[in-house]
Amino acid sequence: MPQRKPYRVGRSATGLGLFATETIEEQAEIVEYLGRRIPTRLAQEIDRRRGNKYLFEIDTRWTIDGSTRRNLARYVNHACDPNAEAVLKGDRMVYRALERIPPGAEITIDYGEEYVELYFKRGCRCAGCRE
Repeated sequence: MPQRKPYRVGRSATGLGLFATETIEEQAEIVEYLGRRIPTRLAQEIDRRRGNKYLFEIDTRWTIDGSTRRNLARYVNHACDPNAEAVLKGDRMVYRALERIPPGAEITIDYGEEYVELYFKRGCRCAGCRE
């Protein structure tokens, strides 16, 4: 029997986002970033063609192309003060809670300063920066 997911995709201030449907405890694994592994060199070519949409660089050699619709982790948005983080566990990339996340809260990670500078045309629009 499939395990119930503690999240749902919903409307966010910045588009679609991933939201907790039940309390997610600190350090709990939330969702795996799914997609095919491609050489980072190929990912850089894809980035030049379509932008860095759903490309998650693991290291200088490998990147996950998370553009598949099965990859619900792609809906996790950026926040300068995130409540989750990306963690490499063996050959899997998972998002893990940095703190207790209550039901209804948006699940966020910090994409990093370089990513924000390169891809956010109007600057950061996370909740902390909009205030």
